[in-house]
Parts: sequence; structure tokens; C-alpha cells
Amino acid sequence: MKKILFILVTITLSLTACADNDQLVEYAELPVVAQTFIRKYFNPSDVSYIEREREGMHLEYNVYLKDATEIDFDHQGNLQSIDCRRNAVPEGIVPELITSFVSLHHPDQIIVEYAISYRFLTVEISNGLDLVFALAGHFVRVDDYASI
Repeated sequence: MKKILFILVTITLSLTACADNDQLVEYAELPVVAQTFIRKYFNPSDVSYIEREREGMHLEYNVYLKDATEIDFDHQGNLQSIDCRRNAVPEGIVPELITSFVSLHHPDQIIVEYAISYRFLTVEISNGLDLVFALAGHFVRVDDYASI
């Protein structure tokens, strides 16, 4: 019984500590680069809310739009990922080499999610497949277990 109580207290404290790292912020508090991105591809009035969270020594921003789109930016406002759920990622966000590959090899699919990591670019297409590309945009593999 003591172990269960200890585990519950530990989980509660962990969740509380994590929650302290998240903070709701106003659109004007986003880095200018992120604001420019949102103005270019979306309407700022479509922003539902913005969370600022601490990841290690840096801040990250999670922008949630009214249509359930989620856009993640790093501390400088650079795009990290965009998840449009069932809608297509707006044209111009995903590099042309990748969109051409998807159009050629998966003509009936749309890109619904796009993520940038330090090694790869990953897209999820509407049939659920995750396609992994090198930073230069060349296809690497299909990844059923990619964590975008």
C-alpha cells in the first residue's frame, strides 16, 4: 500500500512540475519569425491559444489554431513541426522536392503533418504513412514508427 501511495504522490508531483513549465502567452509574445510564419500561411485571428514551454535551457512555442492545427516553434521562432490533422499542410511550407515526391509516388494523398529534426525531415500523408527525407529533401525511407 505504501508503494502505491508513493507512486501516486510521485506521479502527481511530476505532473505538477511539468505543468509549471507551460504558460499561456499572447500572440505578440511569439518571436517575430513565428509571427511572420503565421501571417504568411494563416490568419492570426485563427489562433486559439499559444503555450510557451521550457525544454531544457530553451523555450518552445506551441500554437493551436481554431481548426485544431498545431504549429511548434523553437525559441527563435523557427518551425519545428506542423500538424494539420486531416487538412493539407499549406503550400510553401514543405520543400518542393518533398511535395513533388509525394505527388509522384502517392498521388491520391496529401501531406497532413511536417516535422524538422536535426537529421531528417518527416511528413505524414493522409493514409497514415510517415515518409522520412534527408535534410536536402531526398527520400530516405517509409517509417511506420516515426515520432513526428
